[in-house]
Amino acid sequence: MKNSTPFNLDECSLSNDLWPNFINKIGFIKANLAVRQSLDLQRMQGSNATLPVLILETCGTALVNSNSIKTFIGLSYLDSGMVLIFSSKLKAIQLLRDN
Repeated sequence: MKNSTPFNLDECSLSNDLWPNFINKIGFIKANLAVRQSLDLQRMQGSNATLPVLILETCGTALVNSNSIKTFIGLSYLDSGMVLIFSSKLKAIQLLRDN
C-alpha cells in the first residue's frame, strides 16, 4: 500500500523514547509548548478525521488523516488530546496523549 502522507509512516518504527528524549533535549516547558501548539492546530483547522503531528526536528506541526494512523499502527480509536510525535531522522513515531 502506498503511503499518502508526507511523513512516510510505513517506514517508521514505533518508539517509546521519542517524547522523553525530546524533553531531555529542549526541556519540559518547551516540549510541552510544542505539544500545545500541535493541539491548537487541531482545534483551529482539524476535524474528527485528523490527528496533530509534532515534527521533532523542526518543532513544526501538521495534521495527518487519522485513517493513516489506523493503517500504519493499527490504532482505530483516537481521542482528543492525542498527538503523533514524528522523527524523520530516526524514522520513528510515538503516540502521545496529553492530559
